[in-house]
Amino acid sequence: MSYIEIVKGENTGRTFRLPKEAFLGRTSDNAISLPDTNVSRRHAVIHSKESYFVITDLASSNGTFVNGKKLPRYEPRPLNDDDSIVICSTTMTFHAEGKIPKLSKKAMLIAGILQIFKGRKKHDKKLIPAVAMKSSTVEQVPFHFKQQDLKGISTVKKQIHDIGSLTMVFSSETRTAPVSAAMDASCSFLDGKPEEKNSAGDLPAALKRLQAMVRVSNNLSAITKPETLLEKIMESIFDIFPHADRAFIMLYDPESGEMIPELGRSRGSKTGQGEFPVSRTIINMVMEKKQSILSSDAMKDGRFEAQMSVMNLSIRSLMCAPFMYKEELLGIISVDNMSGLHSFVHEDLAMLTSIAGQAAIAIKNADLFTAIGKETEVRAKLSRYLSKDVVEGVIAGTIPFHMGGEKKYGTVFFCDIVGFTGMAEKLSAVEVVGKLNRYFAFTTEIITRNRGTLHKFGGDMIMAFWNVLFADEHAQENAIRASIEMQQAVWQFDCECNSSGQLPVYIGIGCNTGEFAGGNVGGEDRMEYTVIGDNVNLAQRIESLASRWQVFVTEHTYRPATSSCSAIKLPLAQVKGKTSSIQIYSIRGIRNSDGIMLLNIPVHILGDTGANIGAGMLTECRTANNDLDLVLSSNVPVQKGAKLTVEFDIPELDGTIRMDSKVIAAESCDETTAYNVALGNCSGKEALSFFKPGFCIESKKTWDQMKRH
Repeated sequence: MSYIEIVKGENTGRTFRLPKEAFLGRTSDNAISLPDTNVSRRHAVIHSKESYFVITDLASSNGTFVNGKKLPRYEPRPLNDDDSIVICSTTMTFHAEGKIPKLSKKAMLIAGILQIFKGRKKHDKKLIPAVAMKSSTVEQVPFHFKQQDLKGISTVKKQIHDIGSLTMVFSSETRTAPVSAAMDASCSFLDGKPEEKNSAGDLPAALKRLQAMVRVSNNLSAITKPETLLEKIMESIFDIFPHADRAFIMLYDPESGEMIPELGRSRGSKTGQGEFPVSRTIINMVMEKKQSILSSDAMKDGRFEAQMSVMNLSIRSLMCAPFMYKEELLGIISVDNMSGLHSFVHEDLAMLTSIAGQAAIAIKNADLFTAIGKETEVRAKLSRYLSKDVVEGVIAGTIPFHMGGEKKYGTVFFCDIVGFTGMAEKLSAVEVVGKLNRYFAFTTEIITRNRGTLHKFGGDMIMAFWNVLFADEHAQENAIRASIEMQQAVWQFDCECNSSGQLPVYIGIGCNTGEFAGGNVGGEDRMEYTVIGDNVNLAQRIESLASRWQVFVTEHTYRPATSSCSAIKLPLAQVKGKTSSIQIYSIRGIRNSDGIMLLNIPVHILGDTGANIGAGMLTECRTANNDLDLVLSSNVPVQKGAKLTVEFDIPELDGTIRMDSKVIAAESCDETTAYNVALGNCSGKEALSFFKPGFCIESKKTWDQMKRH
């Protein structure tokens, strides 16, 4: 069972076993509670995905860091064993297995380096040879062996298949004897014989083997290519066991469900034809028992007395160990020698078992690395054509492939460029596409960053929704926040357009919340996930009423976010397809999780004479110690200390709303004509009311008086 260990912070020393999904956050309802005011209520989540875990930052205020790198919001990041996770003042370590049991003082250092996984579950695998390799010269020759050639045939004593200068020999024995010289796959080279554990010479020998294992660990840890990994494993075998004559590796293929010999090697170059002994009895014992087997003199070992392959090939000593990752059998490794002078001993078997444990981790990591790489490549390609959330749903299986829909309750968003037709008439088709691509690049990022699902483009139209493909208890607030941020981003985009002599872009946004159907529509050859219903249509009708710099929402969207918003209550509207009038609100600000008020208030900047000298947009309001500071994005250069008067450009309201202020800081934005200005000493009661969360004023204008301008 994988778990999280707190290594720094308030709960230092505590461990948390990981279920399929574990939330991390400030409040006690999280699986891992981090009582720190800088931690978000729901900061991050760790969940299992197939055979590994991933961690996702949930748009936290202060970020989630893995191995020193900050995670992008809502992008799953695979976790590897011993990964360091930092959330504010808490540092955690991810462990892919349960706690390592306490060892003797001599072994504690080694236990921190090695991770030997236990295996208990029985597997019934097939054996099919595929590729062999001879000593120092790489020579790969494919060959095939049927299942019936390997097991269950008592009439055949052995099968021999030539593969170049090497021959793999598979025997078919009829007798097996009880295992008497075996070691559990979880044991290591530290587990010597009982009478040897306290000997004076045991520690130097253990340290020498430790040095060899550290080299193995270092050699394998950074390898991600399976073929290179097997070469390194084989090199380690002949380095650590100087008396080994031959070795081969078999790996389990999950696609075919078969065990495939991947690599074989003989020490040095030999004349004539070398042979690889492959005994089904020995291999089956290792596979079924999940145990490593040693025979210091195989020709005299009663367990293998019926194996003609062992005797005919003059094997004097052999070892065979499984590659075990958790309870999964990944393959086996076999080593033998033909000299009666240098037989393998118990410590050699322990060393081979440890190498197999290290190799299993490396093999699994390489497989996961390859699988994640392929999945990432597929996801990246699909995300260019489909919403990332749709791609995740298809890959995870949460979006069914059958036609039809199901009831959903969420928030639907539509955005349109005001006067797009007129703008397109003044540009070439190529220029229109280029401008739209630049515009879509930053607007879609804002939607996904605020947990929205980008649904589709329709010319200059953008459609998105919240709380449909994944749960979002703050769907309305997130949709409104995305809308405000988009209007701010469009202002900056227009400043870039102005600086290069291009036409500006203006957008109107509409949102509605309610029930609708979500599911697949289309045909068997081509289908699309979409949302359909009256509430979806209403969102588009609301958007058609919005002019530049306006965010219009229905009452069902506004009510859950009332305490966070600054809004204007508009007159009842009659829209197409509705017999009853609809209540609409114009949103001019929303409070962020960090207390900052995001604003969408376009303004005129007035000179000393009261004349209009430029335009701008109030984008932020911060309150500290009862002092109110504003951020103004402007196309007018101003100096620190200057007095500034701004006039709200809000067509929903009668009269003129002005605010006097003082410039406390100003800086220019690169490559644009925009200036970021910090304002203080603000005055104007009516204007200041707009910067308070929960503020709502009623418009006295008619819809005809609020036409697009």
